[in-house]
Parts: sequence; C-alpha cells; structure tokens
Amino acid sequence: MCTKMNNNNLKVEVAKPYHDINTPFSIDEKGALAEYIINDPEKMPQLALGASILIRDRIREDNTQEDFWYAGRIIGLKAVSPFNPERTSMLYQEDEEMDPTKPLDEINGPHTHQPMVIQVALTREIRLDNNIYLDSAIQRPPSAHSRLFFPNLEPKEGDNSPTLKTILQVKDQGLSLGMIGFGNKPYGWKDNKFIEYKWDIEKLDNKHIFIVGESGSGKTVLLKNLAYQLRKLDSTNRIILTDVQGDISQLLMWDFVNKIPSRDWQPAVSTKDFENAKKLFGKFRLIVPKTKDDFDVDDVNALCKLALKRGVDVRRIGLRFQDLDSPKDAEYLYRTSSDQAALLLEDLAEGLKNSGEPPSLSRLQTAISRLLSRNTGNQITIPTSGGSYYRSTFEASRRALRSLEEFFDLDPDAQQEDQNPLDNFDFDGTTILYLDHLNQDERFMWEMQLVNWLYRNKKKMHNSYVFFDEAHQIIPSTKHTGIGSSAEVFNRLRSNFEKLAREGRKFRLNLILSTQNPQDLHTIVPEQCPTRIVMKINPKNAAHTFLDKELAYIANSFSQGQFWIQSPFNGTPDWVRVHSIAPPIPHESMETYRTKLMEKARSEK
Repeated sequence: MCTKMNNNNLKVEVAKPYHDINTPFSIDEKGALAEYIINDPEKMPQLALGASILIRDRIREDNTQEDFWYAGRIIGLKAVSPFNPERTSMLYQEDEEMDPTKPLDEINGPHTHQPMVIQVALTREIRLDNNIYLDSAIQRPPSAHSRLFFPNLEPKEGDNSPTLKTILQVKDQGLSLGMIGFGNKPYGWKDNKFIEYKWDIEKLDNKHIFIVGESGSGKTVLLKNLAYQLRKLDSTNRIILTDVQGDISQLLMWDFVNKIPSRDWQPAVSTKDFENAKKLFGKFRLIVPKTKDDFDVDDVNALCKLALKRGVDVRRIGLRFQDLDSPKDAEYLYRTSSDQAALLLEDLAEGLKNSGEPPSLSRLQTAISRLLSRNTGNQITIPTSGGSYYRSTFEASRRALRSLEEFFDLDPDAQQEDQNPLDNFDFDGTTILYLDHLNQDERFMWEMQLVNWLYRNKKKMHNSYVFFDEAHQIIPSTKHTGIGSSAEVFNRLRSNFEKLAREGRKFRLNLILSTQNPQDLHTIVPEQCPTRIVMKINPKNAAHTFLDKELAYIANSFSQGQFWIQSPFNGTPDWVRVHSIAPPIPHESMETYRTKLMEKARSEK
C-alpha cells in the first residue's frame, strides 16, 4: 500500500513492506533484498530500475526509539492485481503517524490504478550522529515499521534524512562527467538544478579507468571530454591518445570541425567556451607511424599537412626492431611454421648485443647469410652461444625477417640514431598517436611497444594519462588473442600491461582503456581498473563488465552519452546513472570529417 508519512510536519510518498509469514525479509549470501508495495505508482514518478531509494526504519535502544535509514537501489518492478493479492499483510504493520480514516477520504476504488511491487537491493545502513551521516554494513533486515521513499535532491528544512547527493557521496571537486539521473533525463533538468557527478581524481590512488560502449554510444566524445577535463583540472597533466578510428585527430582542427550540438536539456556550448577549451589543451603533437607504403595514404598526408599549418608538432616515425625487449615480441608476425626460428633469432640478437651491435633486421640478415655461407653441413652452430640449429631453421628465420620488413626499420635515418623513436612520446602537452591507416597487426605492435616504452620510462612520465581505444586488441582474452597460437607471446604481452598498470600508478602514470568488445578483453583489465564506465551495450556483452543484470537491461536502451559508472574509491561503490553534457570540443561524424579534411587540404595547397 501507499500512504503518507509525516516526519517533522513534512509529507512524502512512501511504499510499505510487502511481506508476510511465508516471505519475510532476510539477509544472506545473496545480499540484502526486500520488497515494498505502492498502491498508486503514479504518485511516485521517480520509479525506475537502478534508482536510489531510502528506507526509514526504527530501532529501540535504552527505552528510546531512534530512526535510521537503509540505502539501496531498485532492481525490479512488478505490477500486482488489486483483486487477487499474492500475500496477506503481516500483523503489526502499524503506522502510528497514519490517520486511519484518511485513506477512506482519498480512495477511489481499485479500477483506476494497479499496485506495484518495488524490489530493492540494500547496500548499507545510515545513521545520523552529531549531524554527521555514518555508513555501516547492514546488520538486520528492514522491519514492518520501515517505509520506502525517494531521497530529496537537496536538503529540506525540518527533514534530516540523507539527500541523494549524500547517499551517493557525490564529490564537490573533480572532473565533471555529467549529471545524475535514473530516468531518461537527469534530475533537475526542468529548472537547471542538476546533481553533477564529479570524479575526484586527486584523492584517488588508482586512477585507471575501464570504459565499455558500442559504436555510436558516445564513447569517443566521453574520451575527448575526459582529456579536456584533465587539462582543465591541471595544465601540467600530459595526455596521450591513441587514435584508432581517426576521430581523435579532430582535436587538431578546431577551425573547421563543428562543436558538439546540445540536445534537449543540455546547455549549449558557447563560442567563448569553445575557444577557451582549445587553449586548455595547450600544445599538440601528432605522431604518425611510418608504413611500407608511407606516402600512398592521401588522408594521412592531408592530416599531417593541415596539422603543420595549425602549429601542431608532427612526427612521422617508425619502429626499430632493435628496440624490442626480445625478437620473440614479434613472433606472432613471423611468416613461418618453424618453432625454432624464434629461438635462433633470439640467439643471434644476443650475440649482436654482446658485440656492441644493435640487432636490427639488416644485421640479423647479414649474420644468417654469413653462417650459411661458412657452413655447408645440415647443422650449423652459432659461435657466440654454442646453440646448434638445422639449415632449414636458418632459412625459416630468414623468411621471418623478410616478413618483419613490413613493420620495422622503415626509417633509415632512425637506424643511425641512439634515441628510440618512441621517445617522441615524452612531450609536455597533448599527444595523438594516429593509427587509423594501420592494419590490426601493425596497431597491435605499435600499442604494445608504447606500453613497453611507458613502463621503462614511468619515472619521468608523471602526471600522464594514456588513452587506449579498442583495448581488447592489446590485452586480449586467452580465447581471442589475435596473435597466432603462441601462448608465450600472449603471456608476455599481457604481463607487460600488468606491470604498467600495477607500477605506473605509483608514478602517477594512469591508463584509460576503452573497448566495444569486452568479451574479447582479458579480465585483468577490469581487475586493474576500479573505476568502470558502461555505455550503451547489449546484455550479453554487459556480463563481461561486471554490470548487474537489471542494469544491463537498461544500458541496452541507453541513448548517446548516457552511462553507468562505478567508482568505489570515489565514494560510489554502487552503479550510478550519468547523463553527459555536450563538452566544448570539436566532434562530428567521420564521414563528414574526412570529406572536410580532404577539401580543406586541397584549398590550402
């Protein structure tokens, strides 16, 4: 039933416990669950899956009666027939403050409404002690005295119950990620009195984030906004963004890429805010990997030329084979079926290093040719290591090195330098690694070598935030490695990420990893990322994000920019629904952007 609850002369709409002798409330290994019934759901417009609720209850101590609250969220809504009630209310469902004659005055018969059962998961108890709200684990199930209602959005005079902001422990400082609301619009949208979700990263030890969202969910805009908010918070924060689809590069073209249009309740982005955001990003550096057909990609050349004209520091670099920790790091690229080829190249590389020579592809080829020409037998021994291999293994290794020429040592000038080309990522500003023109194998190698470089240089990369899009390609699950059949290669690459995630945060080197295929991502990613964001996603994929089933059902219907966020160390261990605003950054569809890019390049020749 639904009744009015009078608390310090304030009235709120409440729902009463829905239990009887056969279905008592309980707390067990499944958690703390309870059900409440409201006679007229229309009087509770806030009813929505995932919404935060409060339950007021009483406790008697030392012959005194004290109110306290349960915080929780709605996990299910079920309509019940007023003609055939499923349960008989328990005795002693008394409510001393209820006028027993008032329902008779308001009743209009069961034909105009249908009672609804509200299923809730309770998360913690809250008590007021010396004007401070104290949280604790739930000690007992709610009693028959308890009443469910929705918390106030802001404090009200005469009402000491926790507000929604208090329940969610929303911070006053931090990155602005959007507005809280458990329906299709955020709370307060009618009068612009929003509850803003702040992510207080300065108070967090582990700042790694895991973001999941399907294509079109607004994931790229969220990533751009995170980068903007980080620079806005502290201009010394370094940003490194991997650009897999090409849309991140729009941040370099503020003069002809449109700002994001506002929708519905969202405040419009002013021209002044747009210009200020450009200044906040500071200096830009664009890093474009060299490829074998480096100058045959028109849109890449157009991007580089336009970026240079706009004052962007453009670097076109290639990977050097000699900079790998081991030739085995590239084993998945070998075009050979020989299991011994990787071991042979490992031996040869160690021999070159011991003699003071870098193990480049050309030097390895020369070493193989010399050994083959000096030995005519079927087995050849390497003098530096004493290892013996069949002649066919040398031939297989030679073929493997030829296949690697598509990926490494493409820049002859870099081969003569002592500096690793990846040292270009040591940049005080915003760096974009453009990967859209690469195939999957090339992207994988570039991102993994960036992970290795970041780990080796973690001490000097303080206050850095590194964004990896399509993270499942660099930290794949064991079932979706995408790197051939070598378990050793996969384990090594995964280990590199784990070391960076664990140790990098000590030096304030932080990772933001996003994907639209969480089922292909190794579980180590969400394990290392305590802050998780889930945008529009189908329920099957949501199971791999640790999102609760009832919330996955809602996420399946999210519109662009909406997401669930769980950030335990930010005070929100429960999932909170957030509605993004339109940030002051350039963004439009890739089809439109590519057309504009080429037209602009032709006009500025």
